[in-house]
Amino acid sequence: MRTKIVKYILKKELLDILRDKKTIFMMIILPLILYPVLLIGMTQVMSMSMNSMNQQELTVGISKELDGDLSKVVDELNNENSHNDGELNFVSVEDYEKSLEESRIDAYLSVDDNKNYKIYINSSQNNSNTALSKIEKALDKYKELKVEEKLSEEGLDVKSTLEPISYESVDLAKNEELAGSFLGQLLPFILVMGVLLGAIYPAIDVMAGEKERGTLETLFTLPISNLELVMGKYLAVSFSAIVTAVLNVFSILLTMVFLVTSSGLSGELGIDSFKFKSLVLPIIITIVCIGLFAMVVSAVVMCVCSLAKNFKDAQNYITPVMLLVMIPSYVSMIPTIELDTFTATIPVVNISLLIKSVLSFKSDLSLIALVLVSNLAFVFLSVLLLSKMFNSEDILFGNNKSFSFLEKRSNIKKGTIPGISDGVVLYGVGLLLFIYIGSLVQMKFGMTGLGITQIMIIGLPLIFAHYIKTDFKKTFSLNIPEISHLISGVILWIGAYILVMLTTQIMLYIFPQNMEALEGLSKALFGEDNFLVNLFVVAIMPAICEEIFFRGFLFTSFRGKKSVKGAILGSAILFAFMHIEFIKILPITILGSALAYSVYKSGSIYVSMLIHFLNNGLAVVVSHYPNGKLAALYSLLEVDFGNPNWIKIIGLIVISVLLIGISALIFNGSKKKGKVEA
Repeated sequence: MRTKIVKYILKKELLDILRDKKTIFMMIILPLILYPVLLIGMTQVMSMSMNSMNQQELTVGISKELDGDLSKVVDELNNENSHNDGELNFVSVEDYEKSLEESRIDAYLSVDDNKNYKIYINSSQNNSNTALSKIEKALDKYKELKVEEKLSEEGLDVKSTLEPISYESVDLAKNEELAGSFLGQLLPFILVMGVLLGAIYPAIDVMAGEKERGTLETLFTLPISNLELVMGKYLAVSFSAIVTAVLNVFSILLTMVFLVTSSGLSGELGIDSFKFKSLVLPIIITIVCIGLFAMVVSAVVMCVCSLAKNFKDAQNYITPVMLLVMIPSYVSMIPTIELDTFTATIPVVNISLLIKSVLSFKSDLSLIALVLVSNLAFVFLSVLLLSKMFNSEDILFGNNKSFSFLEKRSNIKKGTIPGISDGVVLYGVGLLLFIYIGSLVQMKFGMTGLGITQIMIIGLPLIFAHYIKTDFKKTFSLNIPEISHLISGVILWIGAYILVMLTTQIMLYIFPQNMEALEGLSKALFGEDNFLVNLFVVAIMPAICEEIFFRGFLFTSFRGKKSVKGAILGSAILFAFMHIEFIKILPITILGSALAYSVYKSGSIYVSMLIHFLNNGLAVVVSHYPNGKLAALYSLLEVDFGNPNWIKIIGLIVISVLLIGISALIFNGSKKKGKVEA
C-alpha cells in the first residue's frame, strides 16, 4: 500500500466532506453554536421561571385564625425569604376542595383541638408544592419553639437536651475528583454522540453519495488499489468523527465554565483552587480512547453505508446503528456498573466505562490495556470487513434492492422462498409485538396470555408467507423425517443440552444478581399447578409455534444462497434475543444453533420441533416432580463454579462433544439428506 496515494485520497475526501453543508453543520455549527445557545438559553429560561415563581404570593386557606406563635413564625419566614420564596398569605376558606380545584388557593391548612395539623394541596398545580414546602418549614420551626418552651418550663437545658451530641461530615474528595466524577458520568454519552454525528454524514457521502453521483466507478479506473482507496476514505471519516467529538466536548465544557463563572459560583465550587494538572493524564487517555472508538464506529458506519444505493437508503440503514451505539453508552450513568475484565471487552460499553473510571481517578492500568487491545482488535476486524466489501462488485455496484416488505411476489414463479430482507422485517415486527402486546397479555392473563403469545408468534410468519405467495413446504421445511433423523436429533439435543446447562451456570456464577430474575421467570412460566396445562403451553405450543417462526421462515430467509453457517448462527442469536433475558442469551444461542442445524441436515422442521419439545418438556417435568428420576439425572449436570470439580466439568464437555459428533455422523450417513436448495 502506497502511503502517498492514501494521503491524496484522504485530502480529496476531506475536501469533499467540507464542501457538504450538512456535514459542516453537524461537525462545526452544532457543537460550537447550538450547544452553548441551548444550554445558556435553557438556564436563563429556568432562572426567569424560578424568579417568577418566587415572586408570587402563595395563598393558603384556613378555617380559623392561626395560633399567635405560629403567626409570628410565618411572619419571620416571610421576612427572611422575601427575595427567595413566595410569601405565605392566609385567607379564610369554607370549601377548600373546590378552592384548590379552581386554583383560588395554593394549599389549605387545618388544625383540630389537639393541635394536629393537616396540609391539603393539589399537586397538579405549580405553586401547590412550593406552598407545601414553606408551610412545612413554618410548622417545623413552630414545633421547635413549642418544644423549647416545654423544656424551659421543666427546668431543662434546651441545647443539651435536644442536642446531646454534635456531628459534622467532612468530604475528603478533592475538587478535581468531584469534577472528574461528574464529567465521567456525562462525558461518555456526549462523546459517543459526537463520534456518531461526526462519522455518519461523512460516511454516507463517501459511500452512498459517491454511488448516487456516479463517481465511485471513476475512482476505480484510477491506477490505485482497493485497499488504498478504502484507507483514504476510512481515514477521512475517522478524522471527521474525532474532530466532531473533541469539538462537542470543548463546547460543552466551555459552556459549563461560562455558566458557573457568570453565576459567581466559581469560588463556592472550588474552581479557583482546582488543580488542572491532575486531569492531564486522564484527558490524554480519554482522547486516545475516543480516537480508537471513532475508528471502530467509522468502519462500521461505512460498512452499513456501502450497502445503500443512494443517500436516502443510507440514512434509513444508519438508524439502527445509531440506536445500537447510543443505548450502551448510557451505562456510564449507572453507578453500580464499573469497568472490569468482562465489561472491558464489550464495544461502546468499555469506552464509556473507561472514560468514567479515568476521569474519576479509579483507573486500572491492566483494564485500560484490555480496553485498548480490544478496541484495536475491533478496528482491525472492522477495516478487514470494509476492505472485503470493497472487493465485492455485487455490494458496490450491484442493484441492492430495498427491503421487500409488503411486496407481493405475484410476478415470480411459484416455489420462491423469502429473502433476508423478509426475515429481518418479520423478526422486527414479531419482536415489537412480543414486547408491546405479548408482555401485556402474559402479565394480565398468565398462562393463557403465554398461549395467546405463541399463537401470535406462529400466525405472523404464516400470514406473511401467504401474502408474499411463498412455497410453504420449502419455506417451513414441511418434510417427513427419517427415523434416523429423529434419533440423531435426540442425541444432538442431549449433547447441546449439557453445554447449555454448563453455560447457564457459568453465566450465573459471573452474574449472580441475575439468579433472582431467573427464578422469577421460572415461577411465571410454571405458575399453574396443572401438569398437563403447563406441558401444553410451555412445551408443545413453543415447539410448534416458535419453530415455525425461527427454524421455518427466519432460517430459510437467512439461508438463501448465502453461508449456511451464518444462517444457523444468525437465526440462533435472534432466537436468543427474543427471550429478552441477558443471562440466557448465550445458552439459548447454543440451543438455537442445534435446532437450526437439525433442520438443515434433516430437511424437516419436525426434528427441531421434537428437540424443542424435549427441552421444554424436561423443565416442566422437573418443576412438577422435583424428587423424580429425571430431576435426579438433571442434578448430575449441576456444577459449583465457585469450587469447581474440573474432572466432572471436563467429563461433561467430552460427553457433549461426543454426542454432537455421533449425531453429525448419523445425519451425514442418512440416505436422504435434507439440504434443500434455496
